[in-house]
Amino acid sequence: MTRTFFTIVIPTLNEEKRLPTLLSDLEKQTFNDFSVIVVDAMSSDATIRLARQHHARVVISNKKNVSYQRNLGAKHSQSEWTVFMDADNRIPKDYLQKIKEYVEIYSPDILSSWIVPDSRLKKDKITATLMNIFMEINKNASRPYILESMIFIKTKIFQTLGGFNTDIPWGEGEDMLGRAHKMGFKFEMLRDPKYTYSFRRLKKIGTFKMLQKISQIEIIKMVKGDLTKNDAHFFYPMNGGTFYKNGEEPKMTLQKFISILFQDKEISSKSLKSFKKNIDPWKSFFR
Repeated sequence: MTRTFFTIVIPTLNEEKRLPTLLSDLEKQTFNDFSVIVVDAMSSDATIRLARQHHARVVISNKKNVSYQRNLGAKHSQSEWTVFMDADNRIPKDYLQKIKEYVEIYSPDILSSWIVPDSRLKKDKITATLMNIFMEINKNASRPYILESMIFIKTKIFQTLGGFNTDIPWGEGEDMLGRAHKMGFKFEMLRDPKYTYSFRRLKKIGTFKMLQKISQIEIIKMVKGDLTKNDAHFFYPMNGGTFYKNGEEPKMTLQKFISILFQDKEISSKSLKSFKKNIDPWKSFFR
């Protein structure tokens, strides 16, 4: 494999509709010293064939786990920088050129950039703006918030960090940045260039339900730390592009939420009854 400046790793699972568009964007880049690795979790559609048509290298993953797939792709990276992109991203033709110019001048260790929504709806533009502001505010935190849809990281540093934690299905980018922060590595969040972030999950399940989900996850993280694999199915099933064809979000009931929240924790029946009583007014939050 020829050594390039960037190696772009794209994890996929049944992404025949979205992946070709991103690969076409990559083919139009003004900076072209990069290679593309598609790490596919045994798609049942035309994803693999289409990836090869666009001259991407295809690596087959025997696990349907996006962090595992990213780590597997990174093992094949011989570049100074490894880039993790989601299959439903869109990027402008000068995106990689601007990133390269930035890293050569400012020498960050890890970076990402602001987003624009894949929609012209006002509510989506407002949501994207709020997400950008939140990422900007938290970029110097001990665990900076980041969207895993776009991460640039020096390959040697990724190896030093041990890659993504495959045991946590939500916030794996934040987890990795937390470890990077402890080791003194430099993280940057660029306001420009921006890439197009897919709101398809938001459109599929609805804005309010998505906010419910995020709030529930943050409560669980505060109480017991990161989600376990067993818990994650109720929040973020790893079904790839299949989810947007015929998938449904698992329903989170109040009883299930309490079960996840206090799993493996010693709690008296009196305390549990008190918790349920206090949370009764919020039952609609779990419908």
